[in-house]
Amino acid sequence: KAHYLCLNIECGQDVLSELETGFRFNDAVLRHLVVNMSEAVTTPSPMMKEEKARSVAPPSAEGGAEAETRDAPADAEAS
Repeated sequence: KAHYLCLNIECGQDVLSELETGFRFNDAVLRHLVVNMSEAVTTPSPMMKEEKARSVAPPSAEGGAEAETRDAPADAEAS
């Protein structure tokens, strides 16, 4: 079991050093990765764009039958 956390923050080097020290010496944190960017990335990730597109898309006229057919194995359709 694990919990994953992604922090996207803007801070100075002194705060970043303090965060890294906190991660390093906290027994609950098994791994950490700090990526230093030259500027903030504020656009949605590709996964979030896809999720938003699915939640905004109107439901199909066929309803749930389309999802069942799409998710069914190929050999199930032939029988």
